[in-house]
Amino acid sequence: MLKHKILVLLLIITLISPAIAEPENIQGPLTGVSQETPLEPINAAEETPSTVQELPPAPESIQYKQPVSKRKIAKKFLLAMAGVAISSILLFAILSLYNKLRESLGISGQEETPENITSLTTPDNLEDAVKTFLDKTRWDN
Repeated sequence: MLKHKILVLLLIITLISPAIAEPENIQGPLTGVSQETPLEPINAAEETPSTVQELPPAPESIQYKQPVSKRKIAKKFLLAMAGVAISSILLFAILSLYNKLRESLGISGQEETPENITSLTTPDNLEDAVKTFLDKTRWDN
């Protein structure tokens, strides 16, 4: 029971940690930022038309990404699939070894006895439904 309370406490602390990490003056004005000045409309007479046009950069200075060959793409894909296959085989081997080790030491999970296994059939009436609920939740104990 204490374990659950500790986990709940850690969960609450984790969830409120962003609120704790915020600075205290977050609602107030930011320091170092000046107040905005109101914008004034630009008169058409003040606007001078720009006669200089922007030229695009010279073609020699543009760097293009070179196309990647299909062979390189296939090689990367096969390397990724090999990594997946190797990790799957490693997981299988490690878990098999772990299960054999548990069996040899005599450590096993809770084995279900026929009296602990409840039926998965749907009850026909209200009384059977209540009995099934009480059996599955072990309300009596």
